[in-house]
Amino acid sequence: MKRVTPMTSPASSSRIPPEKALKKPIPMRTPLINQGIGRLIISNTESPMLTAGPSGNNAIGYPGWTGTPTRRRGREVMEVEVMRSMRLGLALAAVGSVLAACGGGGTSGGATSESDVSGTIRAANWGGNPTENALVKKYEADFMTKYPKIKVTQEEIPTNFEDKIKTEMSANNEPDAMYVSTSLMNFAGPAGRLLDLTPLMSKWGVGADEYIPSLLTPWQLNGKLYALPKDFGDLVLFYNKSMFSSAGLATPTSWDDIKSDAKKLSTGTVKGLSLPADAARFDAFLFGYGGQVLSSDKSKAVFNDQKAQDALTFYSSFQLQDKSSDLPDKLGATWPGDAFGKQKAAMVIEGGWLIPYMHDTYPSVSYGSIQLPKFPVKQSSLLFTNGWGCSAKTKNQDACMLFVKYMTGKVVQQQVLQSGFALPSRKDLGSDPAITSNPDVKNLFDSATFATAWTFGPHESKINDAQNAALQSVLLGKSDVKTALDKAVADANAAISGG
Repeated sequence: MKRVTPMTSPASSSRIPPEKALKKPIPMRTPLINQGIGRLIISNTESPMLTAGPSGNNAIGYPGWTGTPTRRRGREVMEVEVMRSMRLGLALAAVGSVLAACGGGGTSGGATSESDVSGTIRAANWGGNPTENALVKKYEADFMTKYPKIKVTQEEIPTNFEDKIKTEMSANNEPDAMYVSTSLMNFAGPAGRLLDLTPLMSKWGVGADEYIPSLLTPWQLNGKLYALPKDFGDLVLFYNKSMFSSAGLATPTSWDDIKSDAKKLSTGTVKGLSLPADAARFDAFLFGYGGQVLSSDKSKAVFNDQKAQDALTFYSSFQLQDKSSDLPDKLGATWPGDAFGKQKAAMVIEGGWLIPYMHDTYPSVSYGSIQLPKFPVKQSSLLFTNGWGCSAKTKNQDACMLFVKYMTGKVVQQQVLQSGFALPSRKDLGSDPAITSNPDVKNLFDSATFATAWTFGPHESKINDAQNAALQSVLLGKSDVKTALDKAVADANAAISGG
């Protein structure tokens, strides 16, 4: 395949000087990512996030604010918290917890027209991000304008979202509608605590084919569908255009290119690539080599077979054999994106959360992206997603379904996309200019067609920990690939069999 010359991406941070960007609120109808601002915040996904840190200048360069980048994963609602998003003019006061039981006072299934549906529902979202809170509040107000007989009470849960929902479920006091992460699905779906949306989708004209197919997988169980995806994030390869140009290199199009380029770009304290000891990156390689984390029936871990060994051998070869990759902390960085911004790594495998981070933290760095190339068996990436679902105990099933329909519908998702907050889960928005005019965003959106949802059942936390321990052991040279994976699988299966 012919390699192409790097092209200027509209998402490049250098398109608009940071001192001129977001000086005033930009109307919601104006796509921020089309303004060259490169603001794409993937909510509820594995992403860097700012947390409290020492006083003074924060770790990403905002005087007067404190914070250091950390990462959370799809087990909880997450997003990149970018300080300039505060300039969007969106603010929201905290809403206290609503202690009433699931909805009431409305139609309970007898309505045949949307205009006849009535009732009150509680809707819970993660409340840790002011921008997202404001967006949710706006969409709920728009929903009540369209459906004046339905009242929605917003319940923001700023911390420990899933724990709070689980506690409320145990007390039969959960919200009618709620964010459903893959982890919450793993808990509530098999336990019968979520409402099967399938018959209500048919009743109210919602087609599963409206959504990107791979995004429906996490919410499906035994032929039932328990949530609809509201947005997503996935992985692509970002590369430093200036470093590639200085080395006389064209945009890579294959893993052979990446491997060769990484070696050529590794000089002194700079590496061509930074691959972390993180299953949320390695598993894209694992799936691309034809391997799996769990057996087909999900009863045991199997990521130590020959396919998995080959995948980890390749993943670790950049660091151990080629000396063209290193762990972020070895490069003086907190995570791969930080190493990329500091130009200590010429390439990283990250998601859309890197775009606003680079714009706000390292605005002078020019970069581009490509979809992860095909591995020996197939092209692969990882999906991090979240959905809207309903409690099985809601007294207003029709009202809750109409709410989920609206919040995952084209009108709301198009506004979310154009606000720059997230990638939409709907197929019909793939042609939106906010995607088609921005190569980096288009790479992210299109990667969903071959990406795999990153979720592994009720024991996924311990499974991920076991994988990460194996990766750490191999990358630090403490264990060979087979020994590390065998131990990790044994640890994972002990957790699975232990209940």
